[in-house]
This record gives sequence, C-alpha cells and structure tokens, in this order.
Amino acid sequence: MRVLVTGGAGFFGSHVVDALLARGDAVLVVDDLSTGDLANLDKRAVLKIGDVSDPAALAKALRGERVDSVVHCAAKTKVVESMEKEALYRRVIVDGTRNVLDVSKTLGASVFVNISTGGAIYGETPECAAETAPTAPESNYGRFKAEAERLVDLSGLTSITLRLANIYGPRQRKDLEGGVIAIFIGCWKRGEPITVYGDGSYQRDYVYVSDVVEGVLVALGGKHRGVYNIGTGVATSVNDLVSALTLVLGPPADIRSAPARRVEVLRGCVDPSKAARDRLWRPQISLADGLRLTAVAEGALAAPA
Repeated sequence: MRVLVTGGAGFFGSHVVDALLARGDAVLVVDDLSTGDLANLDKRAVLKIGDVSDPAALAKALRGERVDSVVHCAAKTKVVESMEKEALYRRVIVDGTRNVLDVSKTLGASVFVNISTGGAIYGETPECAAETAPTAPESNYGRFKAEAERLVDLSGLTSITLRLANIYGPRQRKDLEGGVIAIFIGCWKRGEPITVYGDGSYQRDYVYVSDVVEGVLVALGGKHRGVYNIGTGVATSVNDLVSALTLVLGPPADIRSAPARRVEVLRGCVDPSKAARDRLWRPQISLADGLRLTAVAEGALAAPA
C-alpha cells in the first residue's frame, strides 16, 4: 500500500510513518516543517515540502503522485493560541482539510483517515463522552476541527474520523498545552521545577502514542466508517499525573503554581467503547507503563538492564 501522511514530520504523524514503513508500506509525506522536525522522519519516507492550507502549493508538491490511502494529521493544535490567531487556525484546519480532501481524489486515494480531537471537540465531559454526545467546543481549535470533520463526512471518500484523547510519548513537542507529559518529563530530566496551572484538578484522558497508531493502521483497512473515539476512558488529574511521574522518576525539583489558563476545560475524557465493540481498537498500554517508556525514550530514565 502507498500511503500519504500529511504532517508526517510531526510528533504523531512521524509515529504513523514509522508504523507504516515497519509493515512494508510505501510512505509519502507532505509537511511544511513549520512545526514538524526532519529528525522525526525516517529517511525511507518520501518527503514533499508543502503547506496544506495553500491549495496551489499542495497540488504542486504532489503533482504526478498516486496513493491508495491518506492519513491526515496536519493541523495547528494549540488551544489557547487558536483564540488569538483565529484566521490562521481556520486556514490550516478547515481550508487545509478541504485542500487535502481535494488532492486525495486527484491522487486516487480510496480511504481517508482524518485525525481529529476528542479533548477539544466535546467540551466539558463530566462523564466520558461517547461519539453520540453533542460537540460543544469552547475553543476555535475544537470548533474548526468539528467543521473539518463535516467536510470529511461530505467528501464522498471512504472515510473515518478518529477523535483522539491526549496523546503522549517519545518526540512530543514541549510547547503545547496538551503536551503536559512531555513538558513535565523535560523538567524532570533537567532538574527544573514543574508548573501546575490552577489547582491541578484539571483532568485529561492520556493515551500512549503507539496505541493510537494501531488504531490508524486498522482504520486504513477501510472497513470502519464514521467517527470513533480513541482514548482510555480514564480521566487523570494533573495532580495525579504528577504523583504517577514521581513513582517513575522520583520527586520533581519543585512544583510551582500558575493561574488557570483561558478556555481550559476542567475535564476531558472520551469513551472508547464503540471502537472496541466494532473491533477497531482498544487501549493496551497503561499510564504507568507509557510514562516509563516515554521517560526512557527521552533520556530522563535509564533503560532497564
């Protein structure tokens, strides 16, 4: 299979690329490298430099190519920044998805896997949200992701949207609100204090990156359509996350408090029952194991002998 991965030099996209190459697929990547990193990308993948929000540049980058399937990971992902740069986020997420859908048809793709968000699209989730829950995004990021999902659904392509919980793992950038695990492990590694926003009671559903990638691989089979949550169904507070990391790495250098951030949902959690029931995906790696794997990969913890 020949697969196009948009945003394939980014944190999540590069893990998708690795898994595709490992199973013998040919991989074409389009990335503008504005946030992606060449160091993330396996040299066996073919890289085309292009901005998904620029239809002419995207078409030029991919001219003459053919693919069987597309995994659309490219996006802007900072919730707070989306409130300050609304036009940019609309252009990349909404217009970018429209452009990728258009070029996917030109390239002959038969399956389109859309990477969306569970954390930002449902809003507050006192109970872990199932796919039937109304979407109530409080941020431009979540709002535009919901709009992109509608474009995918109306595209006429065989498509599936995966609403991901908070992914973490090796290579994650340390400048994203959702990248708290990467940020914390980096602080532990450097012996620096960690910063907790608000009272630390914010809860998120943390899912390990290699688990999520397995869901993408199954989705590429084209047997599942519509919207699926990909998460653990377990909400973990920042305070509990600090405790879990302390068990792995020992106590942090210090814990500092900062004011709560704007448009931060108090509890974000998705119910993955539908994915399990339809034999698409189920989580395998516990938070404790995932934190340990990430800490080792990032050099914050010695690998087991």
